[in-house]
Amino acid sequence: MSKSTISTFQLFALFPDEETARQYLESRLWLNGPVCPDCKSGERVSTLSACATRKPGFYRCLACAFDFTIRTNTIFERSKVPLHKWLYSMYLLVTARKGISSLQLGKEIGVTQKTAWFILGRLREACGGPDGPLDKLRGIIEIDECFVGGKEGNKHESKKLHAGRGAVGKTAVTRDA
Repeated sequence: MSKSTISTFQLFALFPDEETARQYLESRLWLNGPVCPDCKSGERVSTLSACATRKPGFYRCLACAFDFTIRTNTIFERSKVPLHKWLYSMYLLVTARKGISSLQLGKEIGVTQKTAWFILGRLREACGGPDGPLDKLRGIIEIDECFVGGKEGNKHESKKLHAGRGAVGKTAVTRDA
């Protein structure tokens, strides 16, 4: 294991609960204290944790009266998944050699497969470049000629052609001359 990679045991020790994960993410995102994501002001931000009904981590910008948290305008927005599970998901995604399935991620972090699929989608979206995930398919692309279409055995009986095998019922994809 490389020196830059930590073990899962060390990760759990660093982020045992959501509060420590929140504090870590705030320190990484806001180096000099909370900054309003709406007006980008950091001078007039107050904590809403003084109210008895709010947990720590809620802020209000006094300049524009905008309430926000570390989740606002990030991949964590509108998600009920605890932040320490997000961090663990990030760790699993970047340390897995061949990637990780949503089923496996769900088992690892203790959520449903559907929630894990949502997390992986958000993380992949965050990893996308400025042009998006289809950046590799720009410019001149070379492909071989092929036939596209389903197998006859997988079709409904009324849609089968009963005309032979191979390229029957398939569309030829060829190069334009």
